[in-house]
Amino acid sequence: MKKRIIAALAALSVLGSTLALSGCTFTSSNYNAMQDYDFSSIQLVQLEAPQEGDTIAIFDTDLGEFRAVLYDEYCPNTVAAFVERANAGKYDGLPVYAVVQDTYFLTGGHENDKGVYTGRDSDDEALAHEYNVDLWPFRGALVTYSELPGYSDARYLVCNNDDTMTQEQIDELKKSMTESEKRTDVEKANLSNLFDKFIEVGGVFGMSGSVTVFGQTYEGLDVVEKLCNIQSDENTYRAVDTVLVKSVTISEYHADGESSGTAEQ
Repeated sequence: MKKRIIAALAALSVLGSTLALSGCTFTSSNYNAMQDYDFSSIQLVQLEAPQEGDTIAIFDTDLGEFRAVLYDEYCPNTVAAFVERANAGKYDGLPVYAVVQDTYFLTGGHENDKGVYTGRDSDDEALAHEYNVDLWPFRGALVTYSELPGYSDARYLVCNNDDTMTQEQIDELKKSMTESEKRTDVEKANLSNLFDKFIEVGGVFGMSGSVTVFGQTYEGLDVVEKLCNIQSDENTYRAVDTVLVKSVTISEYHADGESSGTAEQ
């Protein structure tokens, strides 16, 4: 079963094993965290409304604003690093660097003196992934990016939707993951519900278990969709036009719509 999960994810992933992004690649190891997940208990927190006082990120872009809640409870190191960079202004004025049409966009990095797009100046800055069975690359999810298997850096992706899978492929994968005799009825029910939610809300299932999901867009999904449809080179995925993330502001969620000051982690 574990091998089938890994094989299915590798085949479905829109990133592939080596997706060229104009000088950087997304590589995957043989490990996928899904093989170690406890599917007997899943709380799909991204489908819940943000709670009063939750840490949020407000993204002001050339195409509009979107807001995402950050999951410091589930991936504290990743969120702390993101918040630190945002508060220092390191994400302000950066372009959307690459786009896989209608699927996700990449930003947060810089080109080094060799012209390579990166999110760190040395490997010492890389952070180990923080996987969690409660967090998935649904539509609007903020996920980490790095070419180092198992690690992330300053770059991040925002997901829209991978609609390249046919219903037959979805049904086949769902069946392979839910009908194992080794799974309990509870695990099967939770997995079935997970697949149903991906179909319902959208997302990029192929990233599951290979990245850290550290945030979820709760406002401005239409802006995320626009950003994920910026024209890009069909070979390198490099964005053709310059579209900026003008600022990333860290704040707190309030149900009345008013955000309070800069939140420190």
